[in-house]
Amino acid sequence: MTEQKILLVLGGTSASLDVVRTAQEMGVYVIVTDNQENGVAKDLADESATVSTTDMDGLLRLIKEKNIDGVFCGPSEFNIQNTMKICKLANLPFYVTKEQWDICSNKESFKQLCRDNDVPTVLEYDVDLNSAHELSADDIKYPVIIKPVDGCSSKGISVCYSGDELKQAYDEALEFSESERVIVEKYIENGGTVTSVRYIANDGKLYLSLTGDTYIVDPYHRTALISAVTIFPSKHTDMYVKDIDERVQAMFETIGIKNGVLFMQSLTEGNHLYFHEMGLRLSGGLTYQITETANGVNDLKMMIRYALGGPMAYKEEIELIDPNLNGKIAASLCIPLKVGRIKS
Repeated sequence: MTEQKILLVLGGTSASLDVVRTAQEMGVYVIVTDNQENGVAKDLADESATVSTTDMDGLLRLIKEKNIDGVFCGPSEFNIQNTMKICKLANLPFYVTKEQWDICSNKESFKQLCRDNDVPTVLEYDVDLNSAHELSADDIKYPVIIKPVDGCSSKGISVCYSGDELKQAYDEALEFSESERVIVEKYIENGGTVTSVRYIANDGKLYLSLTGDTYIVDPYHRTALISAVTIFPSKHTDMYVKDIDERVQAMFETIGIKNGVLFMQSLTEGNHLYFHEMGLRLSGGLTYQITETANGVNDLKMMIRYALGGPMAYKEEIELIDPNLNGKIAASLCIPLKVGRIKS
């Protein structure tokens, strides 16, 4: 009889809920920890602890005491970095190195990686914000979009139509940048469409697993530059596979990606895609629920298995991967809310 594996999950919030649920479905014993007494993921787990996800000494003691086989977390970039640190200290498997993470989580370095590998990327401006209002049409063409180079979740992003607006938006973008750096790009006015591509990496080989077209909430008044609905697969899938896919696979080989998952986001202009950011992680959109229903592929299960010392994917799982979802069409609808009280 196979001994039950024990998985430590960092973070007790809803971001970890699917990780806990899926691991348990796989027959894994799950312990959830963070510095809070309660949490929805802790309520579901087999066991919980109150060791902070930043307390490396405490986590090491917990791993030793509970004979933990692997550590994982949800899509929280904060806890991904904590998981990366503790796995290195405890000599446990993790899918990404710090060097790879630093390249892929920084918009500036990711775009340079794209340029180095002939992968199309959004035009970027080198702007001195102190003299932004003095820039001529030869220096910069408005509108532009400004954002923190290391931000996430669409925070600190503004569309600007003048130098004065750009200077004003700079301070807001800076608030959401840990490195205190921002990036200024050409704003592609396409009705608020973002095309994403998702990959599964297994033993050094990348497989295109899903594509999608996302439409943002308010592309015209720009009160909310966040996702409203995503349609899978993308209408650009055939073009992407024909013209770009091989270059992207080769690009990630250059930084040594072996196992794991990743996604890239691009802006569409006509029949062209221009990439501007990526995530070397599972996305928060639970897309594995779509792929598992359509073609039997669940990359969350793969990631949990890898974290516990197993293979990333089995041969039969790889054979099921199909970015066209076996001819099916799926949609994901997001309902954005503001902080406040609902009156009625």
